Parts: sequence; structure tokens; C-alpha cells
Amino acid sequence: MRLGVAVLAGVAGAVAVQINQETPRISVTMLVRGFTRPVRVAEPATVLAALETVEVVPRPGRLLSIVSGTVLDPALTPVQLLVDGVPSTPESPIVAGATIAVIEPSDETESWVDGEEVIPAPPMPDVINGLWHPGQPGRALTRKGVLSGELVTRQEVQPPVPPVPVTEKLVALTFDDGPWATTADVLRILQEKDVKATFCVVTRLLKGDGLAVTKRAIAQGHHVCNHTVDHDQGLPKKSQKAVDGEIIGANRHFRARLGMKPTYYRPPGGHLGPNVLATAKGEGQQVLMWTVDTKDYTKPPPEAIVAAVMGEVQPGAVVLLHDGGGDRGPTVAALPALIDQLRTAGYQLVLPAAVAPVPAAPVKATALPA
Repeated sequence: MRLGVAVLAGVAGAVAVQINQETPRISVTMLVRGFTRPVRVAEPATVLAALETVEVVPRPGRLLSIVSGTVLDPALTPVQLLVDGVPSTPESPIVAGATIAVIEPSDETESWVDGEEVIPAPPMPDVINGLWHPGQPGRALTRKGVLSGELVTRQEVQPPVPPVPVTEKLVALTFDDGPWATTADVLRILQEKDVKATFCVVTRLLKGDGLAVTKRAIAQGHHVCNHTVDHDQGLPKKSQKAVDGEIIGANRHFRARLGMKPTYYRPPGGHLGPNVLATAKGEGQQVLMWTVDTKDYTKPPPEAIVAAVMGEVQPGAVVLLHDGGGDRGPTVAALPALIDQLRTAGYQLVLPAAVAPVPAAPVKATALPA
């Protein structure tokens, strides 16, 4: 029999009835909370009247959470009322000499369930110059409250692996300031050489032929990078509103015109300040710098561009080239020989975002103790 919460509340808030001295009363015995006491109850007497007389509101057994003891169910197990050993209700009548026992059940604690959760991989650096291997998530065995979700125990069985710089002979080609008239030539050579590259796009140029050639680059498997709306090299000295307009505005262009948002942001001229970094980070974009600057924007001879790269390239290098912003004929002319010489030197040309994660060390299966 469950003693309803509403009835118990009624007991606590009941208005006492005025009883004159002539009202008949009966004597009963109450067994409650470890004590026995005689009680005189006005007729017509009920179990509820006896409870009111001793000012007891019986409490049902509660369900508590496994760690903090938070009440999950205030009335899990009902109170048991016995009149002379017979199960009764608050409304049950009682007679003189009756013994009323109030049995309040103990609280119970929720059960637990074992599970497994992923430990996120440590984040990549906010700014990278060279290539990095991203980290790997780890694994933990958990024991939690089945209803509350409160954590009882957590055992790490596979530690997360942090990201590390690339040490293998991998190199990435990046092209800035397009789309431009020469972007199509760059794409043609890359396709002939089966190379994927990253194009850092000035989004005010994403219209007409510029938009069409950028879509072609994406279709061929190349990546695009946020290089702002207007290629403003003075952003670190500008207001946060101006910075947001260039970086967030560029991302709006990418979404509206290409249906995507790039993984990377590259600051024009490499000029990076706290305000610029804050906006890029807020947009979820990693800042992609470079390790090899060909200075091809100065229009050196093609062989000088190749020599600049081969003289500075190292494992994990990111090479800065330009497909836009002016006449890029020397860059286009240098590109086939540059790719061939890098491969001859044992380098694999990759996309920064395609570098494989750091492999996790194998671990033996384990389990939480019972």
C-alpha cells in the first residue's frame, strides 16, 4: 500500500478541528520511528487522525543518485501502515486498544552501468608554419549512475595522443591571392602532375571566372583557405569590427558561393595579431603560415623559384607560392620542374588537412572491477 504524497501533504497542512471536552476519545498505541507511545484519538478515529495527533508525516523510501545522493524519486517505495498487523490505509478506522505500526522503508541508491567514452584528442596549435600530424583520441572505461549519469569511476585505457610536427618527407604547396587569370594554368599543371594543393582565396574575387575556376579547383580535390575579403595586410592594427568583417565576411562568401567553410585561415602578408587570431579561432579556423617563402611575387626567373624551394625545403615544409595578385607567369613556368625536383628528392606532396593522425599505441583490453 502506497501512502500518497498528496495525502501526506494534507497531514502536514491539516487544519486542526476544535474538539470540546465532551468529544469521545479512544486510546491506541503508535509504533513509529523506533518508539512506542499511547495516543488518545478523537472519534470517529482513523489512522490519519492518529498520525495527526503525534504530528508524524511518514516518509516513503526515496531513490537517491549514486554519488551525490540527489533525490531522483521522492516516493519510490510506499510507507506501510499496519493496524493490529493488518495492512491499512490512512482512512482506515481504528478502535480502542488498537496498535498502529508505521513502517517507513529505507532509501535506495540507483544502480550503475558500465560504459566506454572517447577522450578527445589534444587540439592542434592555433597557428602552424609547417605540417602537423593531428592527435588521436583516447578511450576510457566508465561506471555511471544509470539514471543520473553521475560518474562513479573512470579508468583511462587508451591515452589520447597529442599532435606532433611532421618529420617524414612530406611537403605542401600553397597558392595565395587568387583566383586570378593564371589559376587555371596552375590547376592544369597540378592535374597533369597529380598533385593537390591549397589555394588561399581572396573572396572579393569569387565572381565570374574567378568563382568558376575556384569551383573547378574544389572539384579536382584541392582545398581552399580563407585569405580575407580584400587582402588587407594591416588587419592587426585595425578594430575588431574591421577584422571580423574581413575574416567572418570571407567565410560568409565561402558559404554563399561555394557552400562550404575552409579549415584554414592565412593572414595577408603573414601579418597576425591577437585580434586577428581571436577571430580566426572563433571561426574554428587554424592559422596556416609557411616555412618556405619563394618570394615569387617579385617575379624572379622560374629557376630561381625552384632553387628557393629546394634550398629550404625540409620534412613537413609548407611552400608559399602565388597564383594571383599580379603576373604569375614565372610561378606557372616554375611549377612543373619544382614538382619533379621535390619528388626526385623523395618528397610526397600532400594537403595540410590530409596528413594522417599520429598512430595510437596498442593497449590490452581491460575492464572495471566489479
